[in-house]
Amino acid sequence: MQKTLLVKIALIGLVALLLQIPVEMIRGLIGERKQARDGVIADIARGTSEAQRIAGPVLYIPYVRRTQEATTTIDENERSRTTRREKVEQGHIALLPDSLVIEGNVELQEKHRSLYKAHVYTLTARLRGRFTLPAGLGIQAGAGLIELGRAQLVLGILDTRGIRDRLKLDWDGAPAALQPGGLDAAGLASGVHADLGVLDATAAKGSTTHEFGMDLVLLGTEQLDIVPVGAATTVALTSKWPHPGFVGRILPDAGTEISKDGFNATWHASHFSTNLGQLYQRCTQSRQCEPFQQHSLGVSFVQPVDLYQTVERSVKYGFLFILLTFSAFFLFEVLTRLAIHPIQYALVGVALAIFFLLLISLSEHLGFHAAYALATVACVTLNGYYAGHVLRNRRHGIAFGVALAALYGLLYVLLRSEDHALLMGSLLVFACLAAAMVATRRVDWYALSTKAA
Repeated sequence: MQKTLLVKIALIGLVALLLQIPVEMIRGLIGERKQARDGVIADIARGTSEAQRIAGPVLYIPYVRRTQEATTTIDENERSRTTRREKVEQGHIALLPDSLVIEGNVELQEKHRSLYKAHVYTLTARLRGRFTLPAGLGIQAGAGLIELGRAQLVLGILDTRGIRDRLKLDWDGAPAALQPGGLDAAGLASGVHADLGVLDATAAKGSTTHEFGMDLVLLGTEQLDIVPVGAATTVALTSKWPHPGFVGRILPDAGTEISKDGFNATWHASHFSTNLGQLYQRCTQSRQCEPFQQHSLGVSFVQPVDLYQTVERSVKYGFLFILLTFSAFFLFEVLTRLAIHPIQYALVGVALAIFFLLLISLSEHLGFHAAYALATVACVTLNGYYAGHVLRNRRHGIAFGVALAALYGLLYVLLRSEDHALLMGSLLVFACLAAAMVATRRVDWYALSTKAA
């Protein structure tokens, strides 16, 4: 006698499983839209400048060691002959600054293309610091004459297209011209350099210091990274962007201020914590530069909640959503003793699936919150109206619509409370099960099966 009821439940379960097909198709559509958005952001970056990384400045000094080699030979007449030949050995000194201070302000603008937008920033910064030239410039002692080459001050910039205005550099209080390129010797991928000329020979006889200052205006997209090359580095950045994402291997100090009006962040780093001195020597000697360039601190300027990621998270609850709705529909069927056809279940389920399609399409134009509200009103109204006619009672339709609206509200809370999503989801399932058990506590399932038969 229970076969008819069990078949009905199995059909409802099969409909719920089949509805996963359109839900998965919508999830695939979300992935395609996200890829399209990422492609547009990449196009905007290619048309302006990429995410930026600043490394430096560093000091590069080439040198040549000239030595005389004497070779004596004896011919068959036992006469000696001495031949002198000059040996030339090339080398370089690569120095990081003793101190480096970077103070900057970041202004953001939005660039739109079609439905998508990317955040483009302009960094206005002042770099200042000091180099200490060690005794003998750190060149290993040995025979021969050492000739110093022209020293270069090198600043690595990941995407030089972002450089705005003319860079200004002063070296020991005197202006120095910056030129593009000249970075291969310093092991940096791209950027600018200044030709400082041949250092005074007296600088090689004892420890001396040189101070520098540089003004930089740089355009970038989405993220800014800074390699803290100084033996002691201080980076201070301010911006009106209220949602900074701090990235890299070094986090800002505890006193960092973040508010709706923007952020004010300060970083402190030293060679004791970063080991950048050794990493830079490895970079210049063996061209293994990635560890040096990647050891950075920085900030990202992306939206704190990604639209497509949030919608995709909502789709992950699709099966639970359909299952709970079908359970509520089935309870109405049992309690009102009305027969509801599986096709009617399917129509309600399709409306639930279309909710996610409305959500993604409206979100691209109105934002997630407004889109969620409109999609919820549309689906609750449609399903409530339909349930009122299927159950042959307007009040039951309204009650079903209210329950569905509450379910959408709980889903919204789940999406907003990512850290507590598992706890709230578990409580939701338990509450629905408890409500079903309480509502059917007096139902005689055998009698219901007999009547259905």
